[in-house]
Amino acid sequence: MIHFIKRMMNLIKNMISDIMSKSYATFLPKQQLISICILTWNRSTFLEMCVDNLLGKLYYTNNVEITIMCDGENNQTDKVLEKYKENSRIRVVRNKTHIGLNAYKKLFRMLKGDYIIVIDDDVLELPSHFDKTMVEYLNLYPDYGFLALNVIQNEFTNGAKPDESHYKDDVRHDGIVQEGPAGGWCSCFRRRDYRKIRSIFNFNTLSMKQSQDGVLSGLFGKYLKLKRGIIKNAICFHASGPYYAKKFGYLKTEIEKYQSSNLPSFVEHYKTFLDK
Repeated sequence: MIHFIKRMMNLIKNMISDIMSKSYATFLPKQQLISICILTWNRSTFLEMCVDNLLGKLYYTNNVEITIMCDGENNQTDKVLEKYKENSRIRVVRNKTHIGLNAYKKLFRMLKGDYIIVIDDDVLELPSHFDKTMVEYLNLYPDYGFLALNVIQNEFTNGAKPDESHYKDDVRHDGIVQEGPAGGWCSCFRRRDYRKIRSIFNFNTLSMKQSQDGVLSGLFGKYLKLKRGIIKNAICFHASGPYYAKKFGYLKTEIEKYQSSNLPSFVEHYKTFLDK
């Protein structure tokens, strides 16, 4: 009888564990908060498309704060941000001077959420309820510290994602994460994890050669033994690369950015699109 009771208790325990791993992440307690942040500079067309799409794809409404940091003065960006001034969920922060990717240090200090989602301003299409999906995956994959959405890859862009040889599928219930490099185009992490490596993160000088996403995922792995990966079936449109830079009028700006970052291969690649 005792042996039977122990077997039943173990069975119930396993059933509860299975149910929790499937459904716990869909529940966001009222006291928890999601922080969504965007760092932008001089790409007003991208920014407007990004924010408009973002607002229409949210699942959570009362538990979300959105912070947009404008890294340096720009009249066109100010005009775009003016349209969101009545939205109580959106906070706009302006830096008087352009400080580049190091602005993320200041931006992250302002965020209060339990979950942090970072979105590049050139992410123009997000999957429906992306915020809910990202919270679910952070809970379903507790041994991962940094997750990003998958990206559309077409003849014009690879979405800044490496080829599939860099990844292996990690399947859990209905979830699939591609363990491997995870870019910062639309990424998420837990604030409690970030606080553990925050001082080391702030010590790093961020640049196009050493960006915030690579530093964060590297620190999570080195000090917290947390993995990184891509949420395979949640796909966004990251309009990266010279084709879309030219299409939206930012090709020369992007060339200047890579020149100042001392990335000659990018400069030469983008220059080939000047006369196309």
